[in-house]
Amino acid sequence: MKLSLTPIAGAMTAIGMAGAAYAAPAPVTPAAATEAQIAQVDAIFARWAHQDTPGCAVAVSRGSEIIAQRVYGMASLELGVPAKQDSIYEAGSDSKQFTAAATLMLAREGKLSLDDDIRKYVPEMPDYGAPITIRHLLHHTSGLRDWGSVAAIEGWPRNSRTADNKDMLDILVRQKQLNFAPGAHYLYSNSNFNLLAIIVQRVSGQSLADFTHERIFVPLGMSNTRWRDDHGEVVPGRTGAYEFENGVYRNDQVIEDAYGNGGLLTTVDDLVKWQAALDDDRFGPGFTEAMQQPTRLNDGTRIAYALAVVNLDHHGEQEVSHSGSTGGYRAWMARYPRQKLAVSLLCNGGNADTPTLGRDVADVFLPAFKSRPYTPKGALPTGLYADGMTGFPVRFAADAQGQLTADGRALEPVGPGRWALREDVFAFSKSGLVRENREGERIAYRKVEQVSAFDPKDYAGRFCGVDTGGCLTFRQQGDTLVYDGPRWSGRPLTATYADVFTGDALPQSSSMTVKFRRDAGGKVTSLRFGESRAYDVEFRRTDG
Repeated sequence: MKLSLTPIAGAMTAIGMAGAAYAAPAPVTPAAATEAQIAQVDAIFARWAHQDTPGCAVAVSRGSEIIAQRVYGMASLELGVPAKQDSIYEAGSDSKQFTAAATLMLAREGKLSLDDDIRKYVPEMPDYGAPITIRHLLHHTSGLRDWGSVAAIEGWPRNSRTADNKDMLDILVRQKQLNFAPGAHYLYSNSNFNLLAIIVQRVSGQSLADFTHERIFVPLGMSNTRWRDDHGEVVPGRTGAYEFENGVYRNDQVIEDAYGNGGLLTTVDDLVKWQAALDDDRFGPGFTEAMQQPTRLNDGTRIAYALAVVNLDHHGEQEVSHSGSTGGYRAWMARYPRQKLAVSLLCNGGNADTPTLGRDVADVFLPAFKSRPYTPKGALPTGLYADGMTGFPVRFAADAQGQLTADGRALEPVGPGRWALREDVFAFSKSGLVRENREGERIAYRKVEQVSAFDPKDYAGRFCGVDTGGCLTFRQQGDTLVYDGPRWSGRPLTATYADVFTGDALPQSSSMTVKFRRDAGGKVTSLRFGESRAYDVEFRRTDG
């Protein structure tokens, strides 16, 4: 169902950084959306404008003035309640902006330094040999494993049980190994921002919820915004949350109390106020610039991820954006500083692709852009390649129609030897394959040979975690290898390349790889279990 609100007052192809020269027209003055623009927005959300679907709320603003606002679908499928302008959604990882802002406020007040070792404030954390700084946390360059990924390996994926920031810290304290050395790479990890919530509390003497309420929400008039730090609390106006599975919607409300990484309950009206405050630098000269400042890795590589916002180039415009996903909620916020344009989007359906929806909305109000499709020439690159950092294998294949896929996902040709998968680009050349990720890092891949035959008996046995709870049991089933985990059994594995297997992804995980290790005599003695945000989690054979 679509609410007919009256208009107010009447793929990434390149990476851009803050301060880059964007070939954009001069900013425009605020003006109400036209009926034609409203019709275009309605068309973008057509699939959500029904009484049997979850909904979305979107606001387009210039500065503090909303120029278009629309609401679609249902707040509650069970009760038949339509979404309203002030319906409350969870913002997922868009919440991180407020955690980052609180941390930056404390730094600007001299109460902490972004270059402080986190063990100054969280001494429980292991000593990894090189300091992890607050800055590393903010930019996702710490190397810390994502606590939800570790919990999933232990049998409890995110949102399968109630967890708070203490539970998160208990998991991290057990991790004696990192994904990589601090500052060496970029990898999105929720652990970083849960730790920041703890640091804000220990430095300020207030919980992150109280600090942001006093310093951000009240001053900006964000009266419908709060944190989900007690998932059982009754929140009037909160929408249901739904995941689309096997052709039907199912409840997927969040049951966690961990927050800082996510957990912001809010409305699009309140997000407009936040985005306008950043546009106006309302928290003091240089605050917004600091929020948008990219970082560099140890080797000098510039990373587009700033303080919970990503600096990108969208059709020649600087885009400062972030997406959110938790339970059945999806979110997206973006600002286009030259145009003083912002898009705020919240949905309560897990199948809402909010970055795509949001950018489509932005394109209605941004200067016209004509895309230049590229037609690939010559043979398509195919074969099996392994990520040089994680070992995760990716299979490239071509169908009869000339469509190149990566593990079955369609790729878009964007230049000679260059193929885009959403916001990342696989670049093939005579020297090999490099994946250019959205944030600016280049990861080399190596071509590997597909295993055609293997002996399951080599890998059968019981392996227990070194710094994670639980054990994994691998066993032969016919001519295949299956494994049992803490809360699952009989999961089949597929041999990919030498001593490396893949299997069905764990819940909320995009990929899963098992890399067996042999001793000098060739016996399998350990393995490294990896998924998208926790690499090389070590398990050792315990059955002799």
